[in-house]
Amino acid sequence: MGRDFDDVHTVSVIIPHYNSLDLLWVAIESISLQTVVPREIIVIDDASGLQFELPSHCGNQIPLRLIRETVNRGAAWCRNRGIEEATGDLIAFLDADDRWLPHKLERCIAAFGPKPPVNEVKVLFSNVTLTDGIRCLPGNRTPYDGQSMLDFILLDGGYIQTSSIMMWRHHYPLIGFDGSLRRHQDWDFAISAEMTGCSFIYLHDALVEYSLNGGVNKISRAVSCEPSLAFFEKYNGFMSRGHVSSFIFNVLIYKNLSIVLRFHIVGSIMLKDIFIPGKWSMLLFARLVIGSGGVNLIKQLRRKLQIPRL
Repeated sequence: MGRDFDDVHTVSVIIPHYNSLDLLWVAIESISLQTVVPREIIVIDDASGLQFELPSHCGNQIPLRLIRETVNRGAAWCRNRGIEEATGDLIAFLDADDRWLPHKLERCIAAFGPKPPVNEVKVLFSNVTLTDGIRCLPGNRTPYDGQSMLDFILLDGGYIQTSSIMMWRHHYPLIGFDGSLRRHQDWDFAISAEMTGCSFIYLHDALVEYSLNGGVNKISRAVSCEPSLAFFEKYNGFMSRGHVSSFIFNVLIYKNLSIVLRFHIVGSIMLKDIFIPGKWSMLLFARLVIGSGGVNLIKQLRRKLQIPRL
């Protein structure tokens, strides 16, 4: 049974949900097993096609609220809606396809300390364990060390994953999620918060299991480049040459890019406006030129001819 820390800080947990009911129950169970009992769990259903109900309480009599939306607006919009409905001092986010480790809330509340004034914005995040159901790897191999969020995310490959984030409710809407973005919402949250003068508290212990598989509707699995381009257009003016190069070759080339965009990037490489990071430059360049369709065709031919991967 978890300990009730309501006399210290109350916590509202926000879960956006879309068509992944089996995973949602796993996420809720991980909250019910916490050593600290949150004040409430708020599930925002993003106009799922599923017909379902949730009990009024779960676990150690934690109030469980379901708010149904009639229009699909995306997880970022749902999180903001959840914050607006919340009553806790602290807001903790959990995606429906992730799960918390049992001491997550207890560790985060202790690390946050006293409630700060409105003009002293603080956000907490922790390391995560990346899992595909078979392998488990740490998200951040080295700790976040106070560098800019653009550097941490794009140059260092750092994770500030939504399910690890905790914020003070009274800092909303000064900080929150951009409801227009369908991808890179955790990146946007952190970069935007930093631009408001936010300071970050980081716990290097992995307190979240982040699913690399997720449900069939997981936006990170989508091959369309449009959600990623929306993020890029928002922050391009703040990015260095290194940031742009990293974003293109770690994100964009794995999406369905138009021929025009692909060859525009090739032209930028030739003009040395961007560069190919890492040691696999020739392979990355080849992927850029042939596109994801060409890569898939090569994979199909390899399987058909039973050619082993190098």
